[in-house]
Order: sequence, then C-alpha cells, then structure tokens
Amino acid sequence: MINVDYSLFNLKRNYFDHQSTLHGINHTYRVMCLTMYVAETEGLNREVLPALCAAFIHDLARKNDGYCTQHGSWAVKSKLPAFKSLFRKAGMDTNDIKIIGKAVANHSVYSEFSKTDDAYTVTAILKDADALDRIRLGEDNLEEKYLRFVASRKLVDFAKELYYRTENTQPESFEEIINIAKQIK
Repeated sequence: MINVDYSLFNLKRNYFDHQSTLHGINHTYRVMCLTMYVAETEGLNREVLPALCAAFIHDLARKNDGYCTQHGSWAVKSKLPAFKSLFRKAGMDTNDIKIIGKAVANHSVYSEFSKTDDAYTVTAILKDADALDRIRLGEDNLEEKYLRFVASRKLVDFAKELYYRTENTQPESFEEIINIAKQIK
C-alpha cells in the first residue's frame, strides 16, 4: 500500500450532496480502496494517489442514485475546489489536480480518453474500481469484459469479498476499510 496518511481521506456524511447508501460512504471507501489495489497490482505506482483522490470525490456531488452522466462534472465544479487543499497536503501538484478533475468528470460518462491522454490511466483506474463495486447492485452487474486492466479482472473476487464484509458496516475511517481489505488479501 502507498505511504499516505489515511486519516486525510476520512469521509463525512455532509460531504455528500445526496445522502445515499448506494453511492455513500461505504461505496466511496470501497472504490478508494479498489483504486489503490488496481493501481498497485497493475504496477501503476505514480497513479495510485491521484486515483485515490479522484475516488474520494467521484460521487460526492450526486443528486440522486439514478443513472446520471453529470455528477462527475458537478463534482469537479463543487468538490474539487473544496478538497484541493487536502489533495495538496497529500502531495498532489497542479498537474495532478488537473488530472484528478479530468478523471472525475469522465468517470460518469461512456466515452473514454485516448490512451495518450495524460488523464487516461487515472481515469481507467477510477472507472475499473467503480465498476468492481457494482456487486452492490447484484451478482451479475459487473461485466468483466469492460474492465480495462488485467489487474482489475484479478480483483473481482477480492472486490466481492470487500463488499460482503462492509455492506452493513458504518466505518469510522478509511483506515478501517483498508484494514478489512488487508484481512482479505
């Protein structure tokens, strides 16, 4: 796991525009955890922290739990500025913050960046991590063929177990989810 102060990434209910169990704290913590595992398993060490930051805000601006292609861009407009100083404290620079914004905006739409785009890798990590938590929507809701990384396909069973162990919990911190994940791995 990356060397980061996990307490920087503790979520609070009031960070979310829409109070939800489907897209709330548990889902966000799992996506954050999964971004770290996807990136590290794939050997994308430089992208781990920007992907974690993107996962932190990816659903905070949702207005409902339905299909929505706008919540990513809403998060970039309202949540990225609100958490920019936290991301800087975690070690992100101006370019990293730009990439985080692009990844968050793109995570909620079907279009993909070109592999040559500077935000492609962080976005792909975020999209795969978010997709890996689709188990919360039902057993057959994750289509592995759409996952972008080999590492993501290898993490399907891990993601399911992470969901089963956290679905009915009320975690006090991100580190609590990390510790559960370490027990599974």
